[in-house]
Amino acid sequence: MKHNSQDYLLAIWELYESYEFVNEKGVAERLGISLPSAWEGIHRLEKERQLTVSKSGLILTRKGYLNAMKVVRAHRITEYFVYSYLEVPWDEVHNSVMDLEHDFADGLLANLYKKMDFPEFCPHGNPIRPDQKMAEISASEVQGGKYYFVRPVLEEYYFLKKLLNVGSTPGKPVDIEKGEDNLYLIGENGEIKLPADMEKTIRLKPKTDNEMTRKTQKVRGVQFRHSGLNHLQ
Repeated sequence: MKHNSQDYLLAIWELYESYEFVNEKGVAERLGISLPSAWEGIHRLEKERQLTVSKSGLILTRKGYLNAMKVVRAHRITEYFVYSYLEVPWDEVHNSVMDLEHDFADGLLANLYKKMDFPEFCPHGNPIRPDQKMAEISASEVQGGKYYFVRPVLEEYYFLKKLLNVGSTPGKPVDIEKGEDNLYLIGENGEIKLPADMEKTIRLKPKTDNEMTRKTQKVRGVQFRHSGLNHLQ
């Protein structure tokens, strides 16, 4: 699959929001392409002055930052649309819009967003306004305890399916247990061991926070269908 500049910007944003660091290898893995192919796309963005490559990783320029925000916003609006209106399963939403999100002209996307009554979050709980500050902590920062599940920043199909199967979707209460070398996330239908590379991508709120005690099967208007089972600087 050939990826365009928007796919690269989306991947870079997601990786930075997840890990506060992104390099060429991470982009290649996120897009499922070879490192030389990733280099080609990254070099193209560098020539367009949308990013710089440094020892600190890939850094978006002001131009790249604004373009990335536009891409991420379009991605999350489209996710909301296909989930809420086309009934695409929660764990398949991200992959299903990777082509569709590029097809909406700015005016059409704005009209769609308005028709859907300006949702604040995509079905996974990620803010449609990408630079929105979120009151949350990553699973990698906790020692254990009771929390509300806020969002999986990095929308990986295999991991989203695991979260769905154990009943851990945005707004749901979860328990975090710390093992000898791993964290375990316990949802209403079971538990999963969090892969080390995903711990930082899972965002939580302490269960004492009253903000998320309302209807836990909703993310600002999105009704979940269960299968039975900081920003860039």
